[in-house]
Amino acid sequence: SASASASAANGAGSARRRLLSSASDLASRRTALPLWRSHSLHTATAPTTAARFFLQPRHALLHTRTVLRAEEKSKEEESTEETTKNTEGANTTEDDAGKSEIEELKAKLKAAEEKATEFKDKFARSIAEMENVRTRAQRDVNNANKFAIQGFAKALLDVADNLERACNAVPEEKLCKDEHPHLTALHEGVVMTEKTLHNILQQYNITKINALNEPFDPNVHEGMFEFECNERPHGTVGQVIQEGWKLHDRVIRPARVGTTKKPAEN
Repeated sequence: SASASASAANGAGSARRRLLSSASDLASRRTALPLWRSHSLHTATAPTTAARFFLQPRHALLHTRTVLRAEEKSKEEESTEETTKNTEGANTTEDDAGKSEIEELKAKLKAAEEKATEFKDKFARSIAEMENVRTRAQRDVNNANKFAIQGFAKALLDVADNLERACNAVPEEKLCKDEHPHLTALHEGVVMTEKTLHNILQQYNITKINALNEPFDPNVHEGMFEFECNERPHGTVGQVIQEGWKLHDRVIRPARVGTTKKPAEN
């Protein structure tokens, strides 16, 4: 477009110079025109050759102007057409560049959205994992506080069993103050010790499992044997060999029991 503009400017300069040259020539001839006019006042007829001579430059000047205008118009049209083509080419190039840039930005946006989705999923998973860890840690702390005395309580169960055996070892007919006052006092002391121990165990949520006449439950009962019985339904605890205990809702020792079954048919 720059070369076209330069060529158009050079053409216009040369046409302007030709026009100025023709105008100066016409002015020099017009200075001689008054002499011819004054001569025609004294002469009846004017020379035709002189008239043609002085009139010819005006027609030539008009023709030159017309030609110059046509050339300038043609050059302007060519320059305008070339400028339009260059502009269209530049616009097309700019459109192509803009489209490619838009496609590149769309690809970058899609990649960024995929990364954001991936990071969001990882963040959600991390938050869920942290929440699970916190819940497990809190549960472990609660269980540690809740069942901290489990080992000590389990060790005391043997003491409770021995006290119960001591209480049951003395027949009731011998518990007479008159005949055996020392034995009766000793028995009463053992019974009171057993009750005190049970009360202390109950304060710390250590409770005895009531197994007798209950349906057999493998979670709290340990079956030792079966025996035939018509009075109780099948699978009922009929005998308790050793008492079971629980700390809160956890079984620290299952009850050892014997369960009933239907008698065999003859």
